[in-house]
Amino acid sequence: MTKKNLLIELLEDSGKVSLYSPRFEGEELTEFEKFLIRFKDTYPKDVAQLVYRLDIIKRDGAADRHFRYEGTLHDRVMALPSHLETTSLRLYLLNIQSKILILGNGGLKTTSTYQEDYHLNKCMQTLQKIDIELKQLERKNILTIKGTQIIGPLLLEIND
Repeated sequence: MTKKNLLIELLEDSGKVSLYSPRFEGEELTEFEKFLIRFKDTYPKDVAQLVYRLDIIKRDGAADRHFRYEGTLHDRVMALPSHLETTSLRLYLLNIQSKILILGNGGLKTTSTYQEDYHLNKCMQTLQKIDIELKQLERKNILTIKGTQIIGPLLLEIND
């Protein structure tokens, strides 16, 4: 089992909600930036819908109604869009205390569950592993959440 280093990078702090995204060691782009670049030309309306929803979340806060639950009962993994909207794409993220979103990657939803799609399942597993690491650091008081900020080391190591 190999280890991968990543940095949880701050993209934007709107005052109500901060947007972060993981960037793996040796890579130029965050996972969210890779998602945007990959789909902006082939699915421009879907990308625009997801960005519009993120704008609303930044303005109003990260209430559960904005997301669909995708992970397990033990993690904080969610997806955009919510059940209120329809897009061909899924964007996976961690919602931490409705104040911090860690935007991961995602892709085209062509199967009934993410587990049936290799890429979507990998995106979910990556966020679940990040969530486990963050929770361990929080339990040990190495990392704390204060409002819209993650205070502590944002360089993590996860199993690949």
